[in-house]
Amino acid sequence: MRIYSKKTFQFDHPTGAFPAVLAEKERVADVPDWVAHSTMYQWAVSSGDLERIDSRQDEKEIESDNKEEKAFKPKQKGASKTKPEAEPSDEADTEQTAEPAAAQQQEQQ
Repeated sequence: MRIYSKKTFQFDHPTGAFPAVLAEKERVADVPDWVAHSTMYQWAVSSGDLERIDSRQDEKEIESDNKEEKAFKPKQKGASKTKPEAEPSDEADTEQTAEPAAAQQQEQQ
């Protein structure tokens, strides 16, 4: 059975008879048929995070959808480069008037 997973999932065999199978994020994978009977598989399909691929056409549609999504997804590296607005301080509430230069000089002496 082939599947496409939008997230990484681990599928455990319902009876524990076989080792767990890992399906990696945004990859097509071949998995044993028993995976379809696991609880995680059923949950992932119902949530839309996993798709079963029944034909080559299904796989092509998934690949083209992924290319379109990646083309429209903005690249996000690090934090935003915009500066946060400065918070107003309590000192800014009082008005200050400019005095003529001569008056300032007399006060200093």
